[in-house]
Amino acid sequence: MAEYSCKAVIFRDLEDVYGPCGCGKTLATLPVLLPRSWLMEEKPAEVDEHDFGLGPDFRRISGFSCNQVLEYEVEGVEFLANFSCCPECAERAVECGYAVWSEKKYPMILR
Repeated sequence: MAEYSCKAVIFRDLEDVYGPCGCGKTLATLPVLLPRSWLMEEKPAEVDEHDFGLGPDFRRISGFSCNQVLEYEVEGVEFLANFSCCPECAERAVECGYAVWSEKKYPMILR
């Protein structure tokens, strides 16, 4: 649980193009769960500097999910779903320490 406590979770399974990545360089193809604590408390400064997960995700803005931003729990930690990034931003986020790769596939309930 400590691994996920305040880090974003990035899923390796490519699905679709979700829209432009927040970096503006390429398309977002990796689904991401953002920690709810980033909204309620404080997120790492690099998140804003890198525009991580801040692209206009097609699923979120098109209303394909009933709430557009879905809440999801992993090992007792609350996350927000319907965010995405490009592979380059994913690698940088993991290297900088504010994200981790998921060992599991993206949850079906969030698709």
